Amino acid sequence: MAALGPAARRALALPLVLGAACAAAGCLEVPAGPAKGALDVRDLATSQGLKLETACTPSGAELCFDALDNNCNGVIDEGCGVHTGILQFTIAWPEPTADVDLNVNGPDGDVARYDEPTPAGILKDRDCPGAEDLCHRQNVENVFLASGAPKKGRYRVVVKLEDLRDATPPIRVRLSARIGQRAFTTLIELTTRSEQREFEFTL
Repeated sequence: MAALGPAARRALALPLVLGAACAAAGCLEVPAGPAKGALDVRDLATSQGLKLETACTPSGAELCFDALDNNCNGVIDEGCGVHTGILQFTIAWPEPTADVDLNVNGPDGDVARYDEPTPAGILKDRDCPGAEDLCHRQNVENVFLASGAPKKGRYRVVVKLEDLRDATPPIRVRLSARIGQRAFTTLIELTTRSEQREFEFTL
């Protein structure tokens, strides 16, 4: 990724420890107010060691199954068979057998399930690697707002290494998120079973 100037670096989300540490240090506010009609993203907080980048550097046409907004149009992996919406959270990782989970809890507390929307309208449409190799060794998990307007409240996004299987750690997972008009991305390294990284925000 290209080096960022001072202004862009200031826009990056700094890592904060959730819970007591977040309360002690104060949760990160997303810079600047929302544009007209945009979602008001507040109190963005991340687990230790996780940094969310808000700058986007166009790298050409959109590539599939990399969980990146390659053309910087605000949509992640469009045209690749995954759904998008005003809320979208996507992970991708290259190790075909490693089992990594993307879990998104909405304000109702329910976690997004595959092919089963929560009461808040969020839905998982890709769950990889899958028992029947439906992902064809292109591991992507995607959660999006399937219907209605985004519910107000607290959202929690967790990336967890469920099982290494025969993969060699670390497992490098790209996480990208679209929250209204804002886009975030980060690269996560997971080395042991049940290890996870997470972030939270309020709408």
